[in-house]
Amino acid sequence: MKIRLLVSVLCLLSFPFQGIAQDKERDSRNWYAPDGVTLQFAGNTGMFSAGPSYSFLQDKLSAELLYGFVPKLDGKEVLHLLTVRGVYRPIRRVDLSRQVQWTPLRMNLGLSYYFRDQFSTSWDSSYPKNYYWWTSSLRITGGIGTELTRQLNGGTLKEVSLYGELSTYDLIVTSAVKDPTLTAWDILSFAVGVRAGF
Repeated sequence: MKIRLLVSVLCLLSFPFQGIAQDKERDSRNWYAPDGVTLQFAGNTGMFSAGPSYSFLQDKLSAELLYGFVPKLDGKEVLHLLTVRGVYRPIRRVDLSRQVQWTPLRMNLGLSYYFRDQFSTSWDSSYPKNYYWWTSSLRITGGIGTELTRQLNGGTLKEVSLYGELSTYDLIVTSAVKDPTLTAWDILSFAVGVRAGF
């Protein structure tokens, strides 16, 4: 039931973008067909995550749906999560050479859902109402970083981007506000990723 609801919401959220296209080639592509794929290591989307990417507004805005997992290391079992996020690039790419561009700033904001019985979207009746303000299965994530893009000549792949970012999530940020002993390094994580554009 939860999975069906989540997939339905994601489909509805992507629906307004079906008419936005950047060029004739993307006009011919179905609205649900991604124009890229993202692979990421760390950054609050799982230790490893991957999924489709959709670009809008001349690559200033992207929507990504990432499946992530955390392997069984010190924990008792593998964690699986699904993240939907928007990536905004407010500054135009800077040409470093004919085929390489640098995007000085990229920001993202997303929502992650953890699949496991241990995590729930509500607290059981053993806790008083409003005892906890958060749910254990949902996390709001955010990040800021930069990326390098290399244009490719011909073929299926049009470009490959390498990015790095500092990221965090809602629960640890609020903990840092309440606990002055936590430093920026306690609440931030570093992520590195690759986006291949079609």
